[in-house]
Amino acid sequence: MRNLQDIACPIHRAATLVADVTVIVILRELRNGPRRFGELLVPGMNPRSLSDRLRRLTHEDVITRTRYAEVPPRVEYSLTPKGVALLPVLQALQDFGQTWLPVEAVPGPATAADQG
Repeated sequence: MRNLQDIACPIHRAATLVADVTVIVILRELRNGPRRFGELLVPGMNPRSLSDRLRRLTHEDVITRTRYAEVPPRVEYSLTPKGVALLPVLQALQDFGQTWLPVEAVPGPATAADQG
């Protein structure tokens, strides 16, 4: 991943961080509280891609990874204040999608994961 500090434009920096479908899905799922890896893995998502994005978002302090000393081990991900600051962006994407990309315009069956 490109070092965000090397990018002068703030829009370019933000887009480099979050303009990825997997990242948007992660943020969408975490907006309602902590989730485990398996809860973030939606149909069609590559587990390796999810793992890479979780690592990157943790590194950039958008999410936190909490490991609990249990058997079997339990790990949960949650939004940091920086991640919470991205929620209006997600809401804007949801509003745009509902207004300008209605479900009947999208080919194929909609799933619960597609509903936002």
